[in-house]
Amino acid sequence: MIICQCAGVTDTTIRRLIEEGAGTLSQIIRLTGAGRCCAPCRSEIRTMLYRHADAPHTAGQATHPTTDVS
Repeated sequence: MIICQCAGVTDTTIRRLIEEGAGTLSQIIRLTGAGRCCAPCRSEIRTMLYRHADAPHTAGQATHPTTDVS
């Protein structure tokens, strides 16, 4: 599924980056360009970050990701 129409970024790409350690919205934006232009996809990216943080395999690790956008 396309998450960012402007940059053509899919949910698969974002999930892969999150699994590889991208833990903030600003990291996803920097790595993919998603959310850089018109920004409506930022809320979906945040949701994906929160879901990953709440997943059982991350229990006991970091809490919720930051949403810092530098």
